[in-house]
Amino acid sequence: MAVTGDIRPLAGHIGAEISGIDLRHLDDGKVTALRETWLEHKVLFFPRQELSADELVRVASCFGEIDPPHSGLERHPDNPAVMIAASRKGDGGGKFNAIWHSDVTFDETPPAASMLRAETLPPVGGDTLFTSMEAAFDALSERLKTAIEGLEAFHDGIPNFTPYLLDPGTPDGPRRLENLKREHTGCVHPVVVRHPETGRRSLFVNRAFTQRILGLPDIESRGLLNLLIEHCEQASFQMRWSWSRGDVALWDNRCTLHYAAFDYGRHDRIMHRVTLRGSRPLAA
Repeated sequence: MAVTGDIRPLAGHIGAEISGIDLRHLDDGKVTALRETWLEHKVLFFPRQELSADELVRVASCFGEIDPPHSGLERHPDNPAVMIAASRKGDGGGKFNAIWHSDVTFDETPPAASMLRAETLPPVGGDTLFTSMEAAFDALSERLKTAIEGLEAFHDGIPNFTPYLLDPGTPDGPRRLENLKREHTGCVHPVVVRHPETGRRSLFVNRAFTQRILGLPDIESRGLLNLLIEHCEQASFQMRWSWSRGDVALWDNRCTLHYAAFDYGRHDRIMHRVTLRGSRPLAA
């Protein structure tokens, strides 16, 4: 089924811009076509969409079940299903979010997808980069693929979120940190996973939340994990998006990483995000 609108691929492995579509007016046919395009390109961008917090939730719900933000995150006052990813005058999440990650992999069932809308942008900078974990897996040598299939890794959000939530610029940070510690104690996921819809294999590790590979001595775990993470972060598998106000991104959290560049100094960068409920990652 063809998408109503123009599709412009953004890189060889990941990303496409969809123009000519108003996300406030989606029917079942458009949603089905967009979903097929999204699974192919992994990240879709819809330029300059005028969406309130409620409308953003309504659009996101066309693609899955809404997953409310966890306790470590700031929620939108108009709709608690919307997370506010904010760097205000250079303080807050911006300086801590400049790290490659997949959202909430420290949960037993990480989000399947995220939808993000640009609300307030700095005069320059503030791009978001995405990388394809499928392309990263495909590029590994066959010997290394064989060596890592069947391995599992422990994911934990506390080490990464603690500096952010104890930063003076983070609203109500200490209370949110205690809630995060109580609700999310970490979990184990396969190092190589199989996409539940496409069946494609990808790596499932990230610099922010993957702490160690199980069943290996510490020095081997650190060495192998660092190798895989550096491999995934190569520019060969990436694309980069320069935001305009109102731009909306929809990305597949199951097979991508993203990185929010903190290169805009003492300026505001405020984004609204909705996540979609996922399932337990499947071993390849």
